[in-house]
Amino acid sequence: MIKKNYLGIACVVLILAGGLYYLFGGEPGRDSATDPQAAPTQAATNLTFAGSSIIEEQDGKRLWELSADTIEAEPTGKVVYLNNLKGVFYQENGDKMEIIAKRAVLDAKTHDISMQGDIKATASDGAVFTAPEARWSGEPKNFTGTGGVTLIRNGTIITGDNILTDANMEKVKVYGRARVITGGKTE
Repeated sequence: MIKKNYLGIACVVLILAGGLYYLFGGEPGRDSATDPQAAPTQAATNLTFAGSSIIEEQDGKRLWELSADTIEAEPTGKVVYLNNLKGVFYQENGDKMEIIAKRAVLDAKTHDISMQGDIKATASDGAVFTAPEARWSGEPKNFTGTGGVTLIRNGTIITGDNILTDANMEKVKVYGRARVITGGKTE
């Protein structure tokens, strides 16, 4: 009778030990060295470049050029982060638009660029576009600005909550608290 009790206690201890191993030691049959599901996940490391440029060309013509203090790309290459962006957007008529922003995110697939922080774009004809946030859309080629925007061109000052303009800053739509001042000072 005492032997049966000891045998029962030993079975319970073995079952408990097996359960504890299963809960805290890992699943049976999984080798963490060869099983990717058993291995701890690590965050992928982004690639970072200092003082580099990204250029897009089509049919031998330069469309735009982006440079930044640091450029960080995800390992997939689909998203690129730029700090202290300086960009130049070239137009078909030979004009260009220069733009600066604190931060930008480039979608490598669509070529859309989202920018944040003290954005200022200056066109060849002297037009100046400022906004806290802006977006360059690759197709159709246009700029949108949000968060209180200003466009100054030929003595005309246009302000509003949001603005949409073509790549040449010729066609402009202003939304929310829109205001136009003609003959204003463009200091």
